[in-house]
Amino acid sequence: MLRTRTLAEALASGQDNFLLLRFLAASLVIYGHGPAIGGSQVWPDLFAWLGWGTYSGDLAVDVFFVTSGYMIAGSYLRRSHLFEFLWARVLRIYPALVFCLLASAFVLGPLLSSWPLSAYLADHGAVHYVTKNLALGKGLAFYLPGVFVANPNAGIVNGSIWTLPAEVRMYLWVAAVGVLGILARPRWCNALLLVLLVCGLLAPDRLPLVPLESFVRLAAYFAAGVFCYVNRQWLRVSWWWVVGLALLAMLLRHTPLYPFALGLALVAFVFAFAYLTPWRGFNRFGDYSYGIYLWGYPMQQLVASQGSSAALALNALLAWPLAVLLGVLSWHLVEKPALALKTWPGRWSSRYWKSAV
Repeated sequence: MLRTRTLAEALASGQDNFLLLRFLAASLVIYGHGPAIGGSQVWPDLFAWLGWGTYSGDLAVDVFFVTSGYMIAGSYLRRSHLFEFLWARVLRIYPALVFCLLASAFVLGPLLSSWPLSAYLADHGAVHYVTKNLALGKGLAFYLPGVFVANPNAGIVNGSIWTLPAEVRMYLWVAAVGVLGILARPRWCNALLLVLLVCGLLAPDRLPLVPLESFVRLAAYFAAGVFCYVNRQWLRVSWWWVVGLALLAMLLRHTPLYPFALGLALVAFVFAFAYLTPWRGFNRFGDYSYGIYLWGYPMQQLVASQGSSAALALNALLAWPLAVLLGVLSWHLVEKPALALKTWPGRWSSRYWKSAV
């Protein structure tokens, strides 16, 4: 727990706790959405109550983006092949998303809508919900006809998907920087990240592939993950770094530097937890975090739609097992089989060249 080593050494060990970290982050998102979905009839968010200047949902999403930046940079550098990289990213994002959108629109929607079934199916809203969100543009569809309209957070079917367009844009950034050869050259990559940091601070509306202000923070945490992977040979991971940076954030609490200090502490925490937490038993299970993240919000709205005081006050607690169940099903029935197709481009190209020869 108290050891210090470089990220490269930690990575070479082949042992980490990223699965557990992401599972906890996905669960924390559900906890963070509880007050809004339950109509504020729950306990106040712990981190907001402690005066962190943020709340659990944002912290969990930040953890996801740090982890994603680190892993996606490594994914490209291991492949160094654009099509294989993009194919792997499509398989990671879309199968579970398609499953969630279709099930929400054509299973949950007809069952929960206040509209008659014939009117619901005749309306273009359900199809629009699926197609618009599959495009992953900066404008998403959050409503289905007559669904959750009486909830405290009226009508929104899945508020969590707002981060997915930002995630996809970060993949495109990695692909572009990788193709240009910058990602494989730490000095060049660090210089580019510095330029982007300055641009994000001074002119965030001019950041390429970051069309919305709400994406800027996510892009920064993703870039931090990329920075950590690119500089893994000398960056050290330690719980001492977490403690020191957390204390620094406390000292800077009421200054403009606080968000940056808190961000550094969170990045240090991500890698300390992933590489220095001794128990790794969760790795025997699957990567349920994405499915839980996708299904958490709809399940919370489903619980809230029951209208009882318990359903509102205990919203996150009641919705969490439902989201976990669907996350498990999503992984084993959809995501894991889809990810088995990652090697398809390599196998296809190998067969093509053999036949050509």
